[in-house]
Amino acid sequence: MFSESSPPLAWDTENNYTRNAVELFYEAASGACLPKKKVLHYLLEGTLASHVEDIGDDEKDAAEGSSHSISAGSSKWIKVNEKRTLHDVLKEPNFIIQGIPVFYVVSKNSGFYQKFKAGLWAPLS
Repeated sequence: MFSESSPPLAWDTENNYTRNAVELFYEAASGACLPKKKVLHYLLEGTLASHVEDIGDDEKDAAEGSSHSISAGSSKWIKVNEKRTLHDVLKEPNFIIQGIPVFYVVSKNSGFYQKFKAGLWAPLS
């Protein structure tokens, strides 16, 4: 999609989303970790194993998960190094995934970029 030889994106009439203009971010320290049972439920949904009821020690998992909760106002945007693999980014200790991982693709050429970088924008809760 963003290789050097790719044609311009049809919907990007102002050429804001070119290879050199986009940056990728995730929100660090945002929210609390899901319990293991909930994560496995999402991962197994739609598979033969989705009906499994007992998948681990809920008390131990709840205690471990609570130690990873983050207080309000402590989150920040982290720019993703494009040379890193998705696996490496997802295992960052500050990348708390509440269901599915979310990344933000922001164009340096857009008016929104300055607002985003200044911390004047936040996703809806």
